Amino acid sequence: MTASNTLLAPDQAVLWNLERRSPGLHVAGLALVDGEIDRQELLHWMGRLRRLPRFSLRVDGPPYGPPRWRTAPLELDEHLHVVANGDPVSAFDEALGKPLDPRRPLWEFHLAPGYHDGGDALLIKSHLVAVDGLATGDLFHALFASGTTVEEKKAGEPASNGARCGARGAEWLQNWTRIGQDLAAALQELSSEDTRTALLTLNETMPDLALPPVPLPFNRRLGGRRRLIRCAFSYRDIRMIRARLGGALSDVVVALAGGALERYLDLRGVSTRGRSLRVALATDLPERDRKRRSLLPIEVPLSIGAGDRLRTVHQLARLMRTARVAEVLSRLAGVQGAAGPLAAAATAMTSSVRPPFHLTVANANGPQIPQFLAGRPVAGYTPSWPVGYGQGLSCAFFAYNQALHVGVTVDERACPDAGVLPDLFVESLDELLEAAGRTPRRRMRSVSVPIRTAAVS
Repeated sequence: MTASNTLLAPDQAVLWNLERRSPGLHVAGLALVDGEIDRQELLHWMGRLRRLPRFSLRVDGPPYGPPRWRTAPLELDEHLHVVANGDPVSAFDEALGKPLDPRRPLWEFHLAPGYHDGGDALLIKSHLVAVDGLATGDLFHALFASGTTVEEKKAGEPASNGARCGARGAEWLQNWTRIGQDLAAALQELSSEDTRTALLTLNETMPDLALPPVPLPFNRRLGGRRRLIRCAFSYRDIRMIRARLGGALSDVVVALAGGALERYLDLRGVSTRGRSLRVALATDLPERDRKRRSLLPIEVPLSIGAGDRLRTVHQLARLMRTARVAEVLSRLAGVQGAAGPLAAAATAMTSSVRPPFHLTVANANGPQIPQFLAGRPVAGYTPSWPVGYGQGLSCAFFAYNQALHVGVTVDERACPDAGVLPDLFVESLDELLEAAGRTPRRRMRSVSVPIRTAAVS
């Protein structure tokens, strides 16, 4: 259980140190609600988050040692912002690009009345260190699933001034000790047989992984506004593709994204013959009472058939999982976490020049029955994954209520024409359906947020 004054886990510490040089490492979800949401009723529902310790804590990043969780006042009004005037789509995009306030618990809501014809919308934003997975774990269930039991907050007794001073001194000593202990432990794990096997597998399947890939049009210096491009597909079609072609849900969505981005590159005049996408598949590793984050590197071939692409992705991902590559990369994060902000600064600088991956893909399974928010049914939930460090585009997928919701987050400078992406995802899905031996049918629904063309510098 996360508690005040405890250290962030190594993967969390890495993310927090990288945050200092990023436009914001937060995930988000755009919930479309049928009907109008009453502000006071929403505040009442937000009170459920008091049961979750992480949503009542902020992060204290000292100049020495690893960051710690600290208790912070939880004023629900300060975490809820209502879009009163102007274009709600533009307001959400602007909110998506702003970092969270580190002086407060790392989450916030943005409510847009009349966002769509059927009702309101709520943008839910949380930092990666405060949530478990793309679906934001406990946060999603606490808000949407009525009657769900969540982790109860255990508040301790207030400490005296003398006790607090003594605790601070002990923390100072513990920080320096912990740095050496974490580094030694991480290096010991890296010398294990499992690590050698995983690195050997990486070397055999992706021998060029140590070298940065050739940049694509959306791999460049960022600095534009963030945009969230939305579309959704029938989850029945996705299950049918899995059943006939094989692979996990993550394999299908990676192949789906590969097909769409191949078409996007063709439109941009970039040759895809003999090329591939280097994808970082966001992965959650179960660990006691939390999930540890890692990345699974996947090489997605372009200019081949959709069926062959999916089978190649499935075989490579299965090999990587068998070799426990994600666990090993998480151990490397432990080394960087022990090294602290200096290592994060070096990583940020290197990645901004030549990113190690073309893009990050994340996916999560949600409930397949309708959920409710403040007494109103949730019609859809579109996820958003952060961009940054030379990656001007990310893809996130969330399966909810018999639909696969797709959220493509872009930096406007790196990807000014992203409004074409929903149609390209449709074409990619049609190709997968044909490979599965079924006549393609139109998607359940598709919604695109127009992208204003921006000058590329």
